Order: sequence, then C-alpha cells, then structure tokens
Amino acid sequence: MPRLLIGRFVLVLSLAALMGGMSACTFQSVKPELNLVPPEKYTTFVLGEIKGEIKVEDTTWEALQPHFRKGVVQWLNEKKGFETVLETPPATPVGSAITLSGTITEVDKGSVALRALIGMGAGQAKVKGVFEIKDSSGKTLAKFAGRESFLGGLGIGGWHFVTTEDLMKRFGETVAETTLKWSRGEPID
Repeated sequence: MPRLLIGRFVLVLSLAALMGGMSACTFQSVKPELNLVPPEKYTTFVLGEIKGEIKVEDTTWEALQPHFRKGVVQWLNEKKGFETVLETPPATPVGSAITLSGTITEVDKGSVALRALIGMGAGQAKVKGVFEIKDSSGKTLAKFAGRESFLGGLGIGGWHFVTTEDLMKRFGETVAETTLKWSRGEPID
C-alpha cells in the first residue's frame, strides 16, 4: 500500500510541475521615484555609466554589463525612439539629449530545480536596479527602480530557456522602454 501512495504522489507532483510551468515567462516591473514631465522633446539618447557591485556565483558584473547595454541600445535603435542613440557620453554635452545612468543592485540566478519542479515563482531568476534620467545640464528629470524576473518551467520554456545574460539583456530592454515612455510624457509605472 505505501508503494501505491508514493507512486500517486510522484504522479501528482509531476502533473503539477507540468501544469504550473509549461512556459518560460519573464515579468518586469518599474516603480517611479521621481517623475518630472519632460520639459522638451529630446532627440538624442546617451547611455551613461551603469554600475554594478554584484557578483553572481560564476559571473561577475563585468561579464553581464555588455548584455544590459546591448539590450538598451538595440531596443532603442529598433524602435527608433530617438534620432540619435549614443552608447557612450560625448566629449561635449548635446543640447537636446538625455542621459540614462544607474546601478544594478541585484542579480540572482535562482534555482533551476525549483523553477522546474515547483514553478509558480519558486526559484525565479531576477535582476534589479535603480536608474536616473538627466538632461544635458545634469539636472535629474526622472528616477525609477526596475526589476526583471524569469519564472521558468518545464515543457516549451525548458529549464534554461533564459540565461542570466539573456535576462540582463531583457532588463536593458525594459529600462530602454521605460526611458522612451518617460521622454514621450507617458506614465512609467
């Protein structure tokens, strides 16, 4: 009799894992801290310093930073959000420009096993950061905190569907989208 109960328990657990985690989902959130109305239409976007004092088990911030920067720049170029997108600050300030800078405050690779077996947010991988948008004079126009997380799952999404590098790139895209929304006077929450 105990063997039959164990078999049923394993079957129920397996079905729950499959039902609860059939797709690989990423979720993002943004929380504005300072949100002034853009005083003008900005034509140039500058990606400033993005710091990170984090170390992930086998990856350092230096290895992850290019993925974040690539996410920001590629997304803005693809969406044609600004006439000019600069990957580094120019030697002299550009008049109609905003600069995005920030700090990545957390990178958690999560647990592949928990994402696969339990799902529903258990073992999620996540990235968090705080960002500022400044005008060419250095005045802070907006501040916001952001987060991107990967919930994982079995089936379509697979256990490693989104790597830490992919998650960092997606986070860059989320931050770029938030910056563009702000520059157009749209809500960033």
